[in-house]
Parts: sequence; structure tokens; C-alpha cells
Amino acid sequence: MPPRDWCVTESAKVSALLETRGDTTGEVLFGAGFGPSGLPHIGTLCEVVRTSFVQRTFAETTGRPTRLVLVSDDMDALRTVPDGFPNRELLTRHLGLPLHRVPDPFEQHESLSSGINARLRRVLDTFEVEYDLVCSSAAYSSGKYDDTIRSLLADLAGCNELVGASVGPVRRGSYSILMPVSAYTGRVIEHTRVLSVDPVVGSLTYEIPADVIIQRPGLDYGVEPQEYYAGEPIGEPITVSALGGACKLQWKADWAMRLLARGVAYEMHGEDLAASAQVVRRIFARLRREPPVLFGYGLFTDERGHKISKSRGNGFSLTEAQDYLTREALRLLLYRKPRRPRRFAPALAARINDAVRHELRRAADPERGAGARVRLHRIGAGAGVSGPGFGKLVRILDACAPVDFAAAVEFARRYFAEVDHELLVKAWHFHDARRPLAAAPPPAHPANTAAPSASRPHDGTGVPWLPTPAHTALLQRVAEVIELAPPAELGIRLGLLLTVSPLGKPAACRTLYLALLGRPHGPRLATWIRITGPKRTLRLLRETLARTEQGGSP
Repeated sequence: MPPRDWCVTESAKVSALLETRGDTTGEVLFGAGFGPSGLPHIGTLCEVVRTSFVQRTFAETTGRPTRLVLVSDDMDALRTVPDGFPNRELLTRHLGLPLHRVPDPFEQHESLSSGINARLRRVLDTFEVEYDLVCSSAAYSSGKYDDTIRSLLADLAGCNELVGASVGPVRRGSYSILMPVSAYTGRVIEHTRVLSVDPVVGSLTYEIPADVIIQRPGLDYGVEPQEYYAGEPIGEPITVSALGGACKLQWKADWAMRLLARGVAYEMHGEDLAASAQVVRRIFARLRREPPVLFGYGLFTDERGHKISKSRGNGFSLTEAQDYLTREALRLLLYRKPRRPRRFAPALAARINDAVRHELRRAADPERGAGARVRLHRIGAGAGVSGPGFGKLVRILDACAPVDFAAAVEFARRYFAEVDHELLVKAWHFHDARRPLAAAPPPAHPANTAAPSASRPHDGTGVPWLPTPAHTALLQRVAEVIELAPPAELGIRLGLLLTVSPLGKPAACRTLYLALLGRPHGPRLATWIRITGPKRTLRLLRETLARTEQGGSP
């Protein structure tokens, strides 16, 4: 019996759909979408990469040409300011505007959405995923969606009722799937009462009702339309075109519309959007069209079990994930059991990385390794296991406490005849973000600025280390020995100094470890100083002494 492969199952569903549609030739479209209102996270990545697994399987099975279209919904309105973003006042002034008209708070791109799109591109390009990134604003304004919008206009009341059934009763009072982009303020008008439509011309007449209360995100109280839509005519009829980007569809209807307009055959979504996916299917049924295959995957959660969100920026950021995890490890994580919810946190880095090594070992078994060979083929992993795994490298680095990557390489070479360079880089980033502050120089890698802070030096019981005058005197003597002793005699002189210390050798060694490494134990001091270098060791000691003289904890 061949090994189970969910990609083969999904590929067969796509083939069956195309047969039902009568689509037997030409390019087959696979879709994905995201909202560029916050930093890309694992959910965005997994939707694209997992879809590419199915896309490639379908292409291998059928030989038909395929294309993956990734849609950035930059016409969506900025409703809240994401946590952790700079220039929050700037973003607050642009609430309600389409994302492609909101300035980039990082001041690197022309808009918020273009900056988020660029960040996502950089991540996806490292995974060698072939895709076309399409912006909703360009697709709307080009007329790409106009024919589909006309079909929705012809049955607007019915479609409004269908989609509106998924929102609360208060919201239904000012709900329409067509949201005009205001000619007065540029905002996306999300609360309207449609007065009439002209499907032939492609226009609608609406008003912002004065008799509704708007529930604003993040507030516990309602807001009057006059306050929420300041600068807009309230209660007055306004006629606008529904075509060419003058209106935007509410996101559930927008999802269905872009799938319809492009003829997408397959798309994924998180399990939290299962009800919305049902709405999409109902829209297709109402328009007498065959919906694409929609696959619901399990969500990724942070270490507390909360859904990872781009607005909150919680969990394992993609920057951290790329720093700590190999490409094959991330791809294997995304391939295995996609319907199962998964925790995704930095503490799981060793398990995620070393899972690839386990698969490589299984694949070497000619009789029982067929499943592992399929999984490795899907993620594009090479063959063969050599050198230590990620977990073992991290344990060695934790034990040896190197102060930079060059020292990490030296320590690794002392223990292992062969080391995978990429894996050592990942292990170093993981170690570097968590080493005690007393021994850590300023972060040398951008990811470290977002990593959890390591603890202050402590004496091994969790109590912060507060050096006494005897400790300080010892550190000053050690600094003198390191500065003056010839390199060949450094180990001997240092050992003698620690042996004759009034503190006693065990306490003296513990003091030196705390000053240099931020913890009460470590590798052989002479070896550590030789690899770290006397000059850098001396600098670390003097920094500790300077903080002590200023009256603070090292």
C-alpha cells in the first residue's frame, strides 16, 4: 500500500472539480490571499507554502500547467493600529483609509501595504515558491473584477441577505457587501444603506444612515455616524460607480468575487474561517457556479495556546523562525498533518529542526521508509544525515558560552569532526538571543532585538548576583593577569590566582563565571579565554567592574 499523502488527495479533488467544470485544458489557478495590515506571520506563510505543495503535486500528477496567485487585499480599510508598529499617531490619523493609501509607518515604502507586501516577498523567496503577487487595488481599478461585480449587483439584495446573515443584528442595519470609497475623505465607507442599484450602468445609490450606532473596534461603546464619518454627508443620497475601484466588496464577498473572477480551482484558509468559507460556497451556489476546493487547515498558536495574529504580533515571528529554523524544517512542519492545530514558539526550535534528521534516518530504511521519502520529496530536502543536530549544537553552545559566532565555530569544532554550517548559524542565533546579559555584547543580529530578554546574572538559585568587595578585588587581579601575562603562561597564572584566592578556588571560579558568562558555571576557563581572546575577555571584565563601581548589578 502506498504511503498516505494528503497532497495527492487534494490534487485528486482539484482534478474532479475541473472535470465537473468541463475545464480539461489550459492553466489551472491555485489561490491564496492575505490582508497587508500587519507583519506577515506563520499563518500567511503556511497558506502559500501548503498550497504550493498541492500545486506541485497536481502538476506532477496531471502534467497540466499551473499558477499560484497570491492576492494582497490592499483595498481593505485600516481599522486598528497593529501592536508594535512605530508612528502610531500617524497610523491613527489614517484609520479608515484603504491600506494602499496609508503611509508606511516604517518609512521604507510608499504605503503600509507595499511595505508589508515587500516583507512577505522576502520570506516567500527564501522558500523558492513560484507565485504572482496581485494587489486588489490594481485589480479593482483595472476592471478585472467588473463583470463579477455586475453579476452581484444584479442580485444585490439577495447577496446582501446571504452574507449579512453571518453578522450580528445590529450590524445588519447598515450592512452592504458593496462599500464605496469616499470621494470626500478617501475612506472605505463600511456602514451604508443601499437605496438603489443599476446593474447595466454598474452604479449604486447609497446613504450613510444617521440612525445607527457604530461599534468601533477596540471600544466598548458605540459611536454616532457623524463622529465616525466626520467629513462625510450623513443621511444624504450619493450615487457612485460600483466599478473600476470606486467601491470595494466586504471581505467575505470579496473572497468569493476574486475566486469567481479568476476561476481559481484551489485555495486554503484557517479553520477560524470555516463559517466564512461556507458563505463563499453559498455565493457560488446562488450564482450557479461551481466553487473551488477550499481546504481548512489547523491554526498556529503561541506558547499560551492563543491564535497567532498579525495585529497582536504574538508567537513565533517569521523573523525569529527564519533565524532559528532551517528552510527544510519549516517546510516539514507545514507539510505534516495540516489540519491539526500546532503550537509555534521559539522553545520548540530544536524539535522542529531535528524532525528533518529523524525523517532522513527513516527514509534510509528500504522497507519502512516510504512515507518519510514522500515527505522529504514534498519539502525538497536532500539526502543523508551528517554532523550533530540542532538540539545537540545548542546544548554545546549553552555549555561553552561563546561570545560571538567565530567562537561558536571554534567550540563546535572541538567537539565534532563535521558540522553543518547553516545549522550552526541557526543554533548560534537561538543561543545568542537567550544568553545572560552580563556576557552579551550589543546584539549583532536584527532578530535579537525582538527576542526574549535573558535573565540577569544569578548565583544558581535564581537570586541576582551582587558582588562583594572581595569579588571585585578578585576580578581586578584577574584583569591584571590577563593584561600582563604572556599568552603561553596565562592558564598557569590564572589557575594559581584562583587557587590562592581568599574566597577559595570554587567560589573564585564561580565569581569569574558570573562576571564573564552571567552564570555560576561554564567550560574550562583557560580554554574559554583562549577562544574568546584575552582582549575581549579583559573588556568584558572591565565592563562588569564599571557597572559594579556605578552601584548597579553587573
